[in-house]
Amino acid sequence: MQLIVKKGKWTYAEEHLEKIIIVEQDWDELYETGYSEDDPYLNSDGLVYFIHYGDYQYNEFGNIFSRSMSIPFLSLKEAEVYAEQHVAGLQWD
Repeated sequence: MQLIVKKGKWTYAEEHLEKIIIVEQDWDELYETGYSEDDPYLNSDGLVYFIHYGDYQYNEFGNIFSRSMSIPFLSLKEAEVYAEQHVAGLQWD
């Protein structure tokens, strides 16, 4: 399960607006795709949050993918705070 829980825009190269979304999901994408050998990184509800930057699409399995994805976060609030501190010109919808 993946669900877009927040959408917005951010400023790339000081003039171009790009999309940004926060996705809630019930599986650790980094673990499942072999990028992490640690145990799956999920909160007590079995969820994890990723920030996706730029255009996004759905693959053949119905999963969201984008050109760039953040580190995982255990809460929506953590992901929002990270984005607000690290993403230029961020505006949430």
